[in-house]
Amino acid sequence: MDVRFLGDDRTLPLSSVAGRHLCAYATALTAMDALTARPAEASDVLLSVEHPPTITLGRRGGHAAIHGRVLRVPGRPPYPVEVHEIARGGAVTYHAPGQLVVYPVVQLPRMAGALGRGPLGDLGGYVRTLERCIVATCAQAGLETVTRPGFSGVWCDDRTKLASIGVGVRKGWTFHGLALNVNPHLEGFALVTPCALDGVRMTTLWRELERRGLPTPTFAEIEADLLGRLAQALVRAPL
Repeated sequence: MDVRFLGDDRTLPLSSVAGRHLCAYATALTAMDALTARPAEASDVLLSVEHPPTITLGRRGGHAAIHGRVLRVPGRPPYPVEVHEIARGGAVTYHAPGQLVVYPVVQLPRMAGALGRGPLGDLGGYVRTLERCIVATCAQAGLETVTRPGFSGVWCDDRTKLASIGVGVRKGWTFHGLALNVNPHLEGFALVTPCALDGVRMTTLWRELERRGLPTPTFAEIEADLLGRLAQALVRAPL
């Protein structure tokens, strides 16, 4: 499993951590297009990124769930937010600095165990695997989280969401992936109805740990833990 950290040549505005390079959303799309065009024998890849403020619409659409396209954070100038319509499952998602985004590009039919079952692989099982990895990473940090039957992602409770998942498959390759809110500004989530679900409130790992009086791990520590779990969970069956 290869791990790649995407970032543009310049640090984009609103970086959450000094010196971290954000990845423009278009850059990640180009990378995924190239990776999913490779033969099935090519290596599996985990792309790890942070995006500047960006709104995405999956195959379910949801333009009515977008309420604005300018981010306003106290003490900072207004920031225009890009909107991308993309080929993943799901509806509306918001990305921002401080949010850990991982795009696994793996050959789903070639995964070991139940994930590789059948000619196309088990897409539902793949989503559950991503969720389990996120839940385990949050537990390692000290926060117990849950999944909800019928709703993808990871939650603190039925109304408070911590991580979103939206994926697609192209020629056996998975693309798009997961977004875990480590410490982004939450103001941007007011620009959308997350996942087009009324009444859902987004939160962050840092906020929930601080509310419980627990220490907050660094972004890099969370990233390393989650990437390690994904690499262990998404392995190919022996030839």
